[in-house]
Amino acid sequence: METEVYNCGCRVHIYEVEFGESKNDLTERPSRIEDYSPCSKHRNAGRIPPQEARLLKVRDEHESFLNE
Repeated sequence: METEVYNCGCRVHIYEVEFGESKNDLTERPSRIEDYSPCSKHRNAGRIPPQEARLLKVRDEHESFLNE
């Protein structure tokens, strides 16, 4: 998972997800899902991050999942 942090406080969490019922059914490339967390100023903005926002940093967070 990556998190993009913008100067206004907006955040974009980016996940890569593989879909399939079994290991053989998984797609070749994981799907990219973006979860938007707007700041209080941009709660009703049509686009997150807004065009005037400046990217401050990108954090790469490693997650481990339990495979059954």
